[in-house]
Amino acid sequence: MVFSRDAVLNILAGGCDWHSSDAPDDMVLGMCLTTLGLPVTHSPLFHQGRPDDYVKELLARQSPISFHKHWNINPVAVYQLWLIEPNLRRPHSLPKTTEEL
Repeated sequence: MVFSRDAVLNILAGGCDWHSSDAPDDMVLGMCLTTLGLPVTHSPLFHQGRPDDYVKELLARQSPISFHKHWNINPVAVYQLWLIEPNLRRPHSLPKTTEEL
């Protein structure tokens, strides 16, 4: 989830009711935003599962924004493989190139 500063201020001031600490936060927050009249935008690039839960060809055609689940995976490796911009990856993962004069 990504929020603007104004949206966060509205959420904090809006008096939304958080029923319990184990409630599905995305659903409760979605209801809160709707109640406050704040727009909600869905993107298929926010993934509910881990990268291994999806067909690799699907992810390869996308630019994923996030993955929701983190059990039995290395989150740093997921970040480096799927989320970081290719030109910012660690040098050992960059393809070798040569420059000609």
